[in-house]
Amino acid sequence: MRPTGICVVGSLNVDLIAYLGAEVSAASYVTGQNFEMAAGGKSLNAAMSIASLDPTVTLVGRVGSDHLGDFITGALRERGITTEGIIRDDLAHTGVGHVRVNPEGEYDTVVVPGANGNFSPADVDAYLEDHEPPAFVVLNLEVPLPAVRRAATRFRELGSTVVLNLSPVHAEAKDLLGLADVVVMNLSEACHVLNVPQSTDVPLLLKALREAGAKTPVLTLGEGGVAALSGNDLVQAAVEPIRVVNSVGAGDSFLGAMVLAMANEHPFPVCLRAANEAGRLVCGRSESFLTPADVLHIENVLGVSLARASAGR
Repeated sequence: MRPTGICVVGSLNVDLIAYLGAEVSAASYVTGQNFEMAAGGKSLNAAMSIASLDPTVTLVGRVGSDHLGDFITGALRERGITTEGIIRDDLAHTGVGHVRVNPEGEYDTVVVPGANGNFSPADVDAYLEDHEPPAFVVLNLEVPLPAVRRAATRFRELGSTVVLNLSPVHAEAKDLLGLADVVVMNLSEACHVLNVPQSTDVPLLLKALREAGAKTPVLTLGEGGVAALSGNDLVQAAVEPIRVVNSVGAGDSFLGAMVLAMANEHPFPVCLRAANEAGRLVCGRSESFLTPADVLHIENVLGVSLARASAGR
């Protein structure tokens, strides 16, 4: 039987987000305009975006046995996502991301992994003992690399399509390119992995990523949209400009929308257009993932339903 569904494996954090003011203060003291606490982490953001259309998405990872872990599981349940794949870790606190967003919407983050750092290959095996493999599994590098390797290998062996977000980039990231069916990264990450200048031509980058093992490499280009190599075809999609408020979850929402469209068997160019619009929408506000209203907007922009035509709405 062909696998169905989407599973996101990896990181769950509580994001403590400080929005900086426009004025630069002296003596390393900066005054903020606003503060928010939000459920975050690359895997959680992607799962939340997918759940905007498909609440059956599963999320596998670790949180601490603390109030922040309760905050995350509560946010997941509120969105309709099951928490049965979430391990409560008695030996570590819930992961925390300390995020600072400047007036231009750009951010820097200090991530304290906490329970994410204990996510292991054994956790992947334990999940698969009790669950059928999904049609798609979504991974990133925000948990230990041995767990990522194990997940990519096991899920792929069981017939899942593996989508890997090569972020945050590591020195060993190049070794993972051949473990996934689709590899997504931004321009800076690609240049780091290949050890080439930032000025390298995008088609050459994609070709080099393919030669390094990436079956379908996808490059996000910020205001330049997205470019990918699908089979022998160079696929590109532009993106409309938007006033950036917070770019923290843009890449994760891009990933979620792309996988959602792929899982519903849309042509790859449509998947990239949906992903582009998802990333653009999330950049325009503080929340780091898509809402059901966003999915309707994306469908109106594309002129197609992101759900399968036979499934209806």
